[in-house]
Amino acid sequence: MNQVNQKAVNISAPNLVNICINGLEHGEIQGEVYHYYSEKPESFSSVVELIRTMEKLFDYLMFPQASTRIRSFWEKENEIYPRRKREDKQVSWEELLAHSGRIGTFITCVKFRQRSTWQGDFFWKEKEQKMFFSSALEFVRLLDQAVNQEQKKEKEEHGYEHE
Repeated sequence: MNQVNQKAVNISAPNLVNICINGLEHGEIQGEVYHYYSEKPESFSSVVELIRTMEKLFDYLMFPQASTRIRSFWEKENEIYPRRKREDKQVSWEELLAHSGRIGTFITCVKFRQRSTWQGDFFWKEKEQKMFFSSALEFVRLLDQAVNQEQKKEKEEHGYEHE
């Protein structure tokens, strides 16, 4: 499937993220993250890297606004992230949504960052299925289930398993 159901995806969301999962290594998903503000993808090799990449983008955009401030032993006092303007978009929504992962493609919109976690939805491009999550943990669990479902399908079709 090359097209995305535009009714299922909020293409006007400034923090829209296209997560392309290309592989699994030692149980960790690997792939690339595409967003409006860069022509080049950001690679990740674990769920933790994926979450950090997305959180960094949201902080950069200051959208969705976090309801709590992250604390750290190494945090600089009063660190301010520059706000991006919608005019700063580097790619169109067609370019953003054109990318696909080998294992799966998840067009994600985090709508809120409340109670120190995420709430939002993602559209599983290959299955044309929309899923909702009310926490970052649920987001990870849904991604993991989708990837495992695709791996199981691939194993049944080809008689082998990727690791």
